[in-house]
Amino acid sequence: ELAYLNAGVKITFSDYRPEEPHIETYCYEGGIKEYVAYMCREKETLHKDIIYVSGEKTGINIEVAFQWCIDAYSDNILGFANNIRTIDGGTHLEGLKAVLTRTLNNVARKRNKIKENEPNLAGENVREGLTAVISVKVPEPEFEGQTKT
Repeated sequence: ELAYLNAGVKITFSDYRPEEPHIETYCYEGGIKEYVAYMCREKETLHKDIIYVSGEKTGINIEVAFQWCIDAYSDNILGFANNIRTIDGGTHLEGLKAVLTRTLNNVARKRNKIKENEPNLAGENVREGLTAVISVKVPEPEFEGQTKT
């Protein structure tokens, strides 16, 4: 995962204990785009090219890569903050979901795919078949503490 999240970084694991050393090297020049391609490797995709967006504002870097698959009925969205998987969600994941839903509804309305008196597409429907990776790098991340019972 770290090699996907840090495009072009070469990570090598070496085990010299056995008689014949075992060395594994990971390097993905395409970063999270390659991660999405890997996640979709056994699926039929709706569109050929993976959509990739990146940017920086006020010291926060963001990268998003995504692709829709025809043979999937739910979404598969992975979120990361400073290379740490955010399995319980976060504002970066909620923002991605909201922006995708809003954008696709706006495009559908402009192209008259949704009529004026019809309701917007629901977020779950927009994300059906979506495979995505979002990675944010923030100077001072805020993670919720552990829940103890």
